Amino acid sequence: MSDATDVEKQLKERLSSLTPGQRAVLEASLRKRNAKAPEGLDGGPRPAPRPAGAPRRTRRPDSAMDFSLFFFSGDGTADGPGKYRLLLDSAQYADRHGFTGIWVPERHFVDFGGLYPNPSVPASAIAVLTERVQIRAGSVVLPLHHPVRVAEEWAVVDNLSGGRAAVSAASGWHPDDFLLAPGDGQRRYRRRKDEMFEAIDVIQRLWAGETVELPRADGSLQAVRTLPRPLQPKLPMWISAQGSVETFERAGEIGANLLTGLVAQRPADLKDKIAVYREARRGSGHDPATGRVTAMVHTFLGTDEDTVKEIVRAPLTGYLKTFLAQQDNTGGEFSKLDEAGRQAMLTATFERYFDTLALLGTPDSCESLIEDLVDIGVDEVACLIDFGLDPEQVMTGLGHLTELKDRYRRAPEGEQS
Repeated sequence: MSDATDVEKQLKERLSSLTPGQRAVLEASLRKRNAKAPEGLDGGPRPAPRPAGAPRRTRRPDSAMDFSLFFFSGDGTADGPGKYRLLLDSAQYADRHGFTGIWVPERHFVDFGGLYPNPSVPASAIAVLTERVQIRAGSVVLPLHHPVRVAEEWAVVDNLSGGRAAVSAASGWHPDDFLLAPGDGQRRYRRRKDEMFEAIDVIQRLWAGETVELPRADGSLQAVRTLPRPLQPKLPMWISAQGSVETFERAGEIGANLLTGLVAQRPADLKDKIAVYREARRGSGHDPATGRVTAMVHTFLGTDEDTVKEIVRAPLTGYLKTFLAQQDNTGGEFSKLDEAGRQAMLTATFERYFDTLALLGTPDSCESLIEDLVDIGVDEVACLIDFGLDPEQVMTGLGHLTELKDRYRRAPEGEQS
């Protein structure tokens, strides 16, 4: 298509201006991210795209997968009303059409995602608009909060929803966020992973109705019991894990579910981490098969793969640029590149995502990724739908996503496959 041709022409011109050192940095970063190099980087041709009509993996009769909707990127700088319309409309759609859950994040101090400073607040709105879908935090950064507040707020969501609240716990990663942490934010940042697991234990004890002794400002202990009482006897809990194998292992040890993604790891690596998680569950006395592994993937489906690609190219590239810049804020590869190198990396990363790591295309073409995820041990796909598309496009795409979802419906117990 003409727009794609123009992009490639501009990219080739930019690559020609890279110094040898910049080219070496770019090549190293592309290898790290398992992305294919664009034409002109190494003097060789770019790998040919998959030919139209080439065979893909298709659904096997025994394949099953749950689908949920994931929000992460709503622009907090937008003026005027209607900022949460897509979230609320999508939640009602998910509720009517058999999606498993809807995820609302916690994000601070960034435009891209700034609609979501506290997931329990929009979760409360979703609770009164829906009847069936599970309402999940994706995630609560536990070291930024007192565990009492988390238990209280999500008990409200649980009551408003009739017992449909769930939380994925995150340890946090950006030092700036820890100015929100109670007490010594610098110390809590250093201990953030341990603090997350300590907080989970306190939250679950409070959720169960226990009285827990917690320190006052003067260091003495106060016995605390939280209200309101939730409806569920135990808060369903996920652990948000991406790079660290240790986090996968510790999630398995405490019997939690897993929330992960394909943004910064290869499927083969994720398969190995899921195996570690399952074994940790077994070793700690939990059924290894019952832990739910949820993988977040960027999602937009339509009727024509080429049309979808051009629709998502600009918003997904912008999303990836924001993600890489945030991940490299401490001086990683992306920050070392000039504009031409960054555009080369973004182009290569976009192509890789579209081809192999996202639900972008048609229901037929996206079966291939679902089969790959089934093979590596994923139980649920969390479909990230708010990465910059027009809300009307997103809602239209949900119809095609529902078609794919229904192909992977899990058979009820006792139903013959």
